[in-house]
Amino acid sequence: MSVHDCAVALDASDPLYLAEGAGFLARARAALRAFAILTNDMAHPIAAPVLNVSMDAEVFARLAHEYAQTDEGRALLRERPDLQAGSLDLAALQQLPEGTLGKALGHYYEDNGITPFVSSYPVRNDVEYLAKRYREVHDTLHIVTGYGTDAISELELQAFVAGNLGLRHPLLILTLTALFMPLGVPPVWKYLDKLRAAYRRGKQSQDVSLKPRYEHYWTSSVDEVRRAVGVAPAASHS
Repeated sequence: MSVHDCAVALDASDPLYLAEGAGFLARARAALRAFAILTNDMAHPIAAPVLNVSMDAEVFARLAHEYAQTDEGRALLRERPDLQAGSLDLAALQQLPEGTLGKALGHYYEDNGITPFVSSYPVRNDVEYLAKRYREVHDTLHIVTGYGTDAISELELQAFVAGNLGLRHPLLILTLTALFMPLGVPPVWKYLDKLRAAYRRGKQSQDVSLKPRYEHYWTSSVDEVRRAVGVAPAASHS
């Protein structure tokens, strides 16, 4: 079985190893290594969770504390469901009626020629679990927010989740994109208003980037899900 198929036990000799409770310098080193890997392999099963934990451990810790105060949140932390490959039955989602969240997600994977993320990063605590789930919810967030998968829409989604959860690593992605303008991305001033609007929309929404159990909504319409979880409407443009 490959590293992409299951959790692996990292040890201190692995460049992506991050000890529980690691300090700032260790986290910074791990974040830089993870980011370097992700520039060439966005689907890497370990680097993405490492980047999330390295840069946003405090945010995930705060969220874990908040979730533990409610029945719904405690169930999420206790059951630790996932939305990665192996847990999602894409064939079953494709059989759902048009307009449902599950059908839309099935179309999303088919239309983009991709498969769900896989994370083989070992989950040792609630912080690492939330970092992992955040990665897995990304594709579903494209559906519930309505942001597409082109370069600018991906950046809008990063701005949305930065506003929604207060995460740092989306801001790093946005900053580096603005500075280095990867192939196909125009100068930042051409889409800055869109990023501002997406950030404000994230702030105005409830916690939709992580907390909702989207797997419970597959048979609901996308509009029903947006209302149920509290996604703020997108700003209209004349």
